[in-house]
Amino acid sequence: MPTCERPAKAAWFTDTIDDLNGVARTVRAMSAAAARQGYALTVATCRPAAPVAAPPPANRRNFRPVWQFALPKYPSLTVTVPPFRALYRFLRRGGFDTVIISTPGPVGLAALAAAKLLGLRTVGIDHTDFPRYVHFLTGSAGLARLTAGAMRLVYGRFDTLLVNSEYYRRRWLARGFAAARLHLLPRGLDTDLFNPQRRDGAFWQRRGADRRVLLYVGRVSKEKELGFLAEIYRELRRQAAPVDLAVVGDGPYLAELRALIPTAIFTGALGGDELGAAYASADLFLFPSTTDTFGNVVIEAIASGLPVLVADVGGPQELADGRACRVLPAGNLAAWVNAVRDWLRQPPDRATLAARAAQIRRERNWDAAAEQFWTLTARRAA
Repeated sequence: MPTCERPAKAAWFTDTIDDLNGVARTVRAMSAAAARQGYALTVATCRPAAPVAAPPPANRRNFRPVWQFALPKYPSLTVTVPPFRALYRFLRRGGFDTVIISTPGPVGLAALAAAKLLGLRTVGIDHTDFPRYVHFLTGSAGLARLTAGAMRLVYGRFDTLLVNSEYYRRRWLARGFAAARLHLLPRGLDTDLFNPQRRDGAFWQRRGADRRVLLYVGRVSKEKELGFLAEIYRELRRQAAPVDLAVVGDGPYLAELRALIPTAIFTGALGGDELGAAYASADLFLFPSTTDTFGNVVIEAIASGLPVLVADVGGPQELADGRACRVLPAGNLAAWVNAVRDWLRQPPDRATLAARAAQIRRERNWDAAAEQFWTLTARRAA
């Protein structure tokens, strides 16, 4: 007589969930898609209690922190330490098969320790190039090397490691990780929100633009190479190029960036329809970051019908195909300025951009990504 096997259950731990960053956005979107498909996935985090406009999703569990502190160089981010015994009991009593860990902060490390004590399968996700972040924020190569060593030690404890791009898969291979343990993290896209049809010819004019709009969207922080973005814009203005720069986002570098480029347009963080219109109504997307392991904003820009310029270091370069996205040498001011001027002289054909936008929206579906994610992380082998 055939037996009915219990469906797999997984707990996904993250130190960030409602913040404005790519990790939190990925966790929220992927877990929502998993819930729609009926997967037994619980997202666990540790945040202080705060008033919310709507109740959290049913598949979320929050542990009240036993301690919290502001992250150095990131005073707007609060690091929280979870109650280990409560977390351990949650895993032991929950009947979980797999523990997924997105961040190597206190929540992720506590979950890893508990999972190892319970003999559960562990899956880590390398979302963030922490060594490069540390180097940018502190200027210390020694601290960056120490961070890299700590990451190798922690990530070496996972049974499976998901990475955001081939660039980072090769880096982990070079550090001695077995190829069988490394897989690419499936990614999705809100195909309704990021769409050329959301273009509003007056969107940026209402915010002060009277030239072609160069756009940056993302966290306004130093490690995103925003100092270099300011150099590009200042040089274009010095050459009297007919462009405005719009910066969408918030973060610890905002005041300094405003001082560097006071003529730029700063909107703060946008969401929903307003964010979709901000993308589709711009003319060219600039993303000089060398620390991003994937680049959610890059596929959002391409899906919105924009041509994109990215650096040749990190994950975003792998989204380039020669039509909508061009790769440029990281930190090379002349190359970036010339690329913008080339675009001004001969912008890509709108039909080509629209075709690429339609293609990436077909390829990036959160429901399909969630199915692949579940297969890689929690689904039992046949």
